[in-house]
Amino acid sequence: MDGIVFYIVIALMTVFRTLFGFGTNIPYDKLPVDFEVESVSDIFVPADENANVSEYPTIIKLHHQKNEADNGKLFAAFEKWGDTYPVFESTDDAETWHYVTTVKDNLNTGYWNEWMPFLYELPADMGEFEKGTIILAATSIYGEGVTDSTITLYSSTDLCRSFNAFCNVDKAGGIDWGVWEPYLIYEEETGRLFCFYSDDSDPEHSQKLVYKYTTDLVNWSEKKECVACDDPNLRPGMVTVTKMGNGEYFMAYEMFNLPGVTVYYKTSASLDDWGDVSDYGKPISATGKCLGSSPYAAWTPAGGECGTLVVVGHHMAKGGSPTGSDMFLSFDYGKTFVPVDNPLPYSHDPYERCGYSPALFFSEDGTTLYYANNPPCYASTYKISVAKIKIGE
Repeated sequence: MDGIVFYIVIALMTVFRTLFGFGTNIPYDKLPVDFEVESVSDIFVPADENANVSEYPTIIKLHHQKNEADNGKLFAAFEKWGDTYPVFESTDDAETWHYVTTVKDNLNTGYWNEWMPFLYELPADMGEFEKGTIILAATSIYGEGVTDSTITLYSSTDLCRSFNAFCNVDKAGGIDWGVWEPYLIYEEETGRLFCFYSDDSDPEHSQKLVYKYTTDLVNWSEKKECVACDDPNLRPGMVTVTKMGNGEYFMAYEMFNLPGVTVYYKTSASLDDWGDVSDYGKPISATGKCLGSSPYAAWTPAGGECGTLVVVGHHMAKGGSPTGSDMFLSFDYGKTFVPVDNPLPYSHDPYERCGYSPALFFSEDGTTLYYANNPPCYASTYKISVAKIKIGE
């Protein structure tokens, strides 16, 4: 589609949604980039409807391994209630998956794994950890009443066959005073690895977004704020950060207890400077539609001069979706977005756990997007699935 015509269509879609409260998504074949869902596969399917809930998938594709034959392998982990963090592997580019191991906290006595795993492959040597080491960051909790929490790091040097917990990035209290939802990103210019996460431990904020950084994975900086609203009732959380081709970092996060739109973003030229931390940022909107929670953002140079920025979330806070929640695409570094159907559709219910915490990961060349989520497979529980999507000019 001609670029001018495409943006005229987007403008008309926005007008129709404003005037009449409805709008349609852009079909994949009408986008200004090639966008093809090549395959959808199941990573894990529970045995029956009585199985424990599975959610918070995380996925990576290796490309920093010394053994070239290992590059290209996919690994996925997720939170399984009562069974910590199962890890699965695919050696055929997401066509089939097999179980590898289950990660358990072997560092914090009395703590047990519970929430929010995040897989990461080290892109460079850091301290005693070699390039290609696989890191899992996650929240461990203490006691059945969840009286304490910690963001713990685990390392694997044998392709996820085993993990060793070696470091706590932060420790805090329980459900109302804890630390949650870690996200790791490397700053190549400074050789620092950043850990962004949600923090409930400040009595002046119901929740805020903070980060620490390290150069050796063991010694971490003091905690710094990146979103800490003046209104103590607001809860920015579930942060993800991606670097775009213009040199800026794009941070997406939910803003609970704020009426209306709940997914916002900020941009910055540095991972270590997010401006006025009391600034809410800007809402992420596509033709008047807005995502409701659990955003995940990723950028690729594929798809044109400005590449393609992808944002997904749990549900729609504004505007309906025929697929439970839309996928938002931007071709101008996040200035504007367009909605497309979710490649892993599910029924829309913001109170259900299906689709609760999606994840994105691009191949090394940026042309393949792996989108993981937990769509329903029974009335009361969910499977872990992944869509493989080709993006190009």
